[in-house]
Amino acid sequence: MNILIFQPMLKQYRMPLFVKMSELLKECGHELRVVSGSPPKYEISKADNICESNGFCIVEKSHWVFDERLHYLHSNFSHILWADFVITEQANKHIHNYILIILRWSGFKKFAYWGHGQNRQGNTSSFRELIKRRLSTHCDWWFAYTKGVADYVAGLGYDPAKITVLNNSVDTSNFRKVLAEQSSDRVMQFKNELGISVNSRVGLYCGSLYAEKKIEFLLNSALLIRELNPNFVLIIVGDGADRAIVKEYSDNYSFIKYLGPLFAEQKALAFRVAELFLCPGLVGLAILDAFTAGLPLFTCDISNHSPEIEYLDQNVNGIMTGANERDYAQAVDDVLRDDDTLNKLRTNALDSSMKFTIENMAANFVDGIKAFIAN
Repeated sequence: MNILIFQPMLKQYRMPLFVKMSELLKECGHELRVVSGSPPKYEISKADNICESNGFCIVEKSHWVFDERLHYLHSNFSHILWADFVITEQANKHIHNYILIILRWSGFKKFAYWGHGQNRQGNTSSFRELIKRRLSTHCDWWFAYTKGVADYVAGLGYDPAKITVLNNSVDTSNFRKVLAEQSSDRVMQFKNELGISVNSRVGLYCGSLYAEKKIEFLLNSALLIRELNPNFVLIIVGDGADRAIVKEYSDNYSFIKYLGPLFAEQKALAFRVAELFLCPGLVGLAILDAFTAGLPLFTCDISNHSPEIEYLDQNVNGIMTGANERDYAQAVDDVLRDDDTLNKLRTNALDSSMKFTIENMAANFVDGIKAFIAN
């Protein structure tokens, strides 16, 4: 069977998934083709897109129109004709999704959606979300990022027997390897370079710096934690629109260490130095980096988390507090004062990282394809 996956852009972090899926499908006599477009202007600056074809992953020219709200992929119809089964991102913006719906209604083609079910960062009562909900059940299979997404889609009236839970992930294996390569001496040297003492208790934020991440909340909470625990140090790694406010706080408070964006060994060292991962705002796949490093996640109960927030098990591998700076600070301090609780959380976080792997996601994806074929 020829299996086609449409992607709006070919992200670097998705390549390991597609490579593993291709290998598993080939063992079953199936061929995978991934077709993606070229990124719109707002994505180019992220520098995380693959813009040239690579084997079974084909990058076509995209046309982004109406202020980049509508996406037309060059040669999409010829790829659809090649495929026996098409898997596409669940989104209103893709012209090829409407082509697939029409072809499905005519009995000519079968296709599946994959994604997060709803826009958790948008207006759920908007016309766009209404259309998205209406179209979400007009497909032949569903590949849901998480169990919560599967429940949401089933709640729209879709047959639960035709939903596969993927447990969305990234390739944490390489990060785990880089973490293990950092010796205790190198970690200590890194701490010394940052002026972090042996007795310091270190929290880490690593990710983009923008409003939905509640960066100012994080910084104000850090001041409160420092009042409760004079040994507390906050490391911030990343870049984004809120960089200026992070820089201001780090200039005024020596215990806040802003390191900018870090990669590879330097990123691993920042995670090795830390004991906790602090992200009071939107949580997405960064939760897996935290767990891979054995860092429990501390976040807030807000409505716009990505589906991966489901991986947080309260008081097991992390803690979710109310969206109040003082409550958040108190929760962090309570754990820092209780080594047994902290060690339990760290152990459980590391265990969780072994459950949500790219290998398991690829296997779940392929098992879902097999289930569709057998259906």
